[in-house]
Amino acid sequence: MHFFQGLRSNALIAAALALPIVLLVVLQIVFALQRERENVAEFALGRAERIVRLAEAQVQADHAVMRVLATAEMVDARDWPLAYARAREVMSLNPHWRNVIISDTRTNTEMFNLARPYSNAQPPLDAAIADRESISREGRFCPCAYLYQPIGGDARYLLTVAIDPEIFRDILMTNLPEDSIAALVDRQGLFIARSREQSERVATPATQYVRDAVASGQVSGVYEGVTYEGFRNHSAYFVSPLTGWSAHVAIASALIERPRAYSNAAIIVGIVLALILAAGIIAWALRDIAERRLAEQRLAQTQKLEAIGQLTGGVAHDFNNLLTVIIGGLNMLLKRIEDPKQREIADHMLDAAKRGDKLTKQLLAFSRGKRMELTPIDLHQLAPGMEELLRRSVGADVTIDFDLAPDARWVKSDANQLELAILNLVINARDAMPNGGRIVISTRPSDARGEFIELAVSDTGFGMPRDVAERAMEPFFTTKPAGKGTGLGLAQVFGAARQSGGQVEIDSAPERGTTVRLLLPRTEAASAPADVDAAPAPPAPRGNGQKVLVVDDEAGVRSFVAQTLRDAGFDAAEAGDPGAALRKLDADRFDLLITDFSMPAMTGLELAEQARKRQPNMQLLIISGWADAEALEKSAARPRLLRKPFDERTLLEAVRASFASS
Repeated sequence: MHFFQGLRSNALIAAALALPIVLLVVLQIVFALQRERENVAEFALGRAERIVRLAEAQVQADHAVMRVLATAEMVDARDWPLAYARAREVMSLNPHWRNVIISDTRTNTEMFNLARPYSNAQPPLDAAIADRESISREGRFCPCAYLYQPIGGDARYLLTVAIDPEIFRDILMTNLPEDSIAALVDRQGLFIARSREQSERVATPATQYVRDAVASGQVSGVYEGVTYEGFRNHSAYFVSPLTGWSAHVAIASALIERPRAYSNAAIIVGIVLALILAAGIIAWALRDIAERRLAEQRLAQTQKLEAIGQLTGGVAHDFNNLLTVIIGGLNMLLKRIEDPKQREIADHMLDAAKRGDKLTKQLLAFSRGKRMELTPIDLHQLAPGMEELLRRSVGADVTIDFDLAPDARWVKSDANQLELAILNLVINARDAMPNGGRIVISTRPSDARGEFIELAVSDTGFGMPRDVAERAMEPFFTTKPAGKGTGLGLAQVFGAARQSGGQVEIDSAPERGTTVRLLLPRTEAASAPADVDAAPAPPAPRGNGQKVLVVDDEAGVRSFVAQTLRDAGFDAAEAGDPGAALRKLDADRFDLLITDFSMPAMTGLELAEQARKRQPNMQLLIISGWADAEALEKSAARPRLLRKPFDERTLLEAVRASFASS
């Protein structure tokens, strides 16, 4: 009898221990399925927003060029023959422009139209342009999307540019989720671009589901619908606040509904099992759940940081393409602009673009998981050069001072990683001084190790106890409240110092502040550049008819590179994707291949390796702000690398170096 009672007691204890596990598993399944459903919708919304932002960026880039044309001297003077010639020149630099028209809004007549030879006849304006439509199938060079730019203060004259809708379809196809359909529509619900049946659907009305979403006035959302192909779907959409255009990404309804059905089934199974099992002792289960939850939080934090890094890298890559076109275009414009005021404006724009270049390099330093590139670094330039960024990061109640010893200047490290380490240390110091205080960034030779230089960040905060200071550089260790810190800041600082061949020391005590010292290897100063005042800069390298193939899926970058090469005496051909490039390589011989690294279907490195097999004597140059130099070094093709963004001279110098290495 006692034997069976013991078995029953053990069974009840086992059931009591199993109950919270069963409930936890069921809840995890339900939450996971619910999150899966939400993730599908969030992913589609993210792609829709990305498509809209890229389309906005393209429209803004075109509007920037249009504003330059609209403020040209001959346009201000209403010298239409000269304006006609300038418009034709600008259109040649923008291959996706199909037509340029200047019209009189009072009389609805054309001043000129690049679709026809210049004439003083001033024919009536096309109805689509007069009505300021976004997209039209009618008219010469159509279907096309229209962009408008008023001219002058009274806006009597209007600059209209007809854009090839294919440039927006390229954005769709590049960001289209697998097994989905996407479209870009205007305020009236007319297709601007569509992933399927582009030529038949462009400038025609979208489905009623799409038009209802556009008419709802909501910025974003998810709705059920059916495409023209009969594809039953849930569509995520996002509306541009700039243009009013909206992107719609249709995903299969089963991806949304299946997790819901599985979730309901899991709930039923969990209820049945919960009724069978008895409630009992749960202390051990709670402790086990707490440990598991902590592990899951750490894993989720790691995955979140990895996702942020990937997103940051993707955004920086896109900005590098935009900055390459902007910097290159501004340099070209500066050669043509004679008006001092306009040159001053262009110079300011170029300075802003170069600051954007520095920002993208910092973003890439955060996102790239690759080995450090150790070079001589001047701490007297690097640290003060971050002053504006650091002051914005700490706020007005914290002061930042620099104490840089003259004999503690040059170290060997990675500039981007070292900047990120300084920023992490300054932010930690700010958090340690909630009521304000003082941060000092200093350098001095190491007393204990003469071959090292100390880069220190000191604060007047509340300091750390000894046990906290000893664990401060452990990954995920943090004393901040949940959600306020990742525990990875000092770990990154430690990693940057160790990979540079140095180490990190922490000197801290409660109410005494904290000093973090990076011991970095001392090195010789980098070779000084030639004195720019001693002699004028040598002329940019020029070609002698060498044949160059330029490959880039970004039309603006490709056009800028090819035009620069042609102006410098090279014979440049263009290809918009690796497949087209390989066909050109099979059909003709080239002296140099210039290719972007990140492209659909095939990377620039893979294309370079294929090209080298076809034409062994051809030189290779990869242009990218994203490519890892280590991967290029390991390749048998050993192509040269030119980082984006770059200007005309930098490009031509890289081309000269490529030919010189042959």
